[in-house]
Amino acid sequence: GKVAQLSSQAAHTDAMTNYNSWDKKAEELSKQADEEDKEEKKAADEALGLQDGPEGPPVAKAKQMREEMGEHSDGRKKFIAKQEEREKVITHTEPSEEVIVLSGEDETNIGKALRLRGSRGVTYHLKSDLDLLKLFVEDCRDVKVRISCRVTTSFMEVVRCSDVEIRCESNMQMTQCDECNKGPVVVIFSEPETIGDFFHQNCLSLEVCVPGRAAQKFGSDRAAQMCSKHMSSGEYVTEAVVRGEKEFPLQLGAAQNRGGNEPENRDANEPEAERPPCEETKWAEAEAKREEGNNAFRSSDFLQAAVFYTEAIRLNEDLHLAWANRAQCFLRTGDPERAMKDATRCTELAPDYAKGWFRKGMAYHSMERFAMAIPALLKAEELDPKNPQVKDAIKMAQLMARNKGPGEME
Repeated sequence: GKVAQLSSQAAHTDAMTNYNSWDKKAEELSKQADEEDKEEKKAADEALGLQDGPEGPPVAKAKQMREEMGEHSDGRKKFIAKQEEREKVITHTEPSEEVIVLSGEDETNIGKALRLRGSRGVTYHLKSDLDLLKLFVEDCRDVKVRISCRVTTSFMEVVRCSDVEIRCESNMQMTQCDECNKGPVVVIFSEPETIGDFFHQNCLSLEVCVPGRAAQKFGSDRAAQMCSKHMSSGEYVTEAVVRGEKEFPLQLGAAQNRGGNEPENRDANEPEAERPPCEETKWAEAEAKREEGNNAFRSSDFLQAAVFYTEAIRLNEDLHLAWANRAQCFLRTGDPERAMKDATRCTELAPDYAKGWFRKGMAYHSMERFAMAIPALLKAEELDPKNPQVKDAIKMAQLMARNKGPGEME
């Protein structure tokens, strides 16, 4: 009963905490189970008149597992502390007509990744003296953002937003926009030279504007990830990033053609032309980007690592390792839904790659969809039977499914 109460309390934490506190919950559940075992043994000893006898030590394997969980938990705490140093999260839930100004006068704003998360009915101005690493706009409604500052990586991400307007007065080479399918999400660039490329998925409400030109609406409600390239003519050419998605026309060669002589868009019902094999140079470039991502990941810069893995996928969408690596980045930064999608793509490309199934299982586990997590973890165990981490994850998923229920099914 006490274990079930503890599990119920853990359900109120947010998405990132659910993932980051996995080890803490495991440690607490193990300790609680150990205490209950001791109480049951004490009652049994008293019934048999053995209350004065020696108590046996815990099973060696269980003890070792608890020690490993404790060590892992300490590592997670250090990681969280380091991430907090690299990021700043700002939330305003009370609507206000007053502009919220973020400037370099506050030193805690400088050189960090800024997350505007869960805000409602406010306007932000990121002043020119501010120097950001990256910018994220997440789960915002009726929000305006004016970007006058430099963003070092020229990277912006917009996720699950509606009725949001973002004005870019500085260069933004890459914008990723996901799950924005309700109210309009409008990105306005002050000059054509500041416009970059867009990666987007399920973003029917996405609009891109430049003063003096008609708004570009290239978003769709399709599940496939798309890449829209800005051409010198002012138009965007969109192609699928994920190979095998047949529902959206693929514009071959658009990424290389910046001279304004883009191929005309095919009708959406026209069969897609067969994709030519990836050139050796692209394979090499993709692998080089993936290695850059690995280096960033080893340095615990998971945001930058995800950018490198995204570039690797752009160069070679069949590189299953890049999908698996980016899924791990999303897990580390508390975005299990995107981790699950990337891990699923990895398993489609490489069904015999155990880590793809493991990441898929851990993503479902983080979303508390334990009945979906267990089969994926079992598949990982089948492919890598000697991996103790997989075995521990299966036990934990089974325990949580018993205590909290199976979770949402497909």
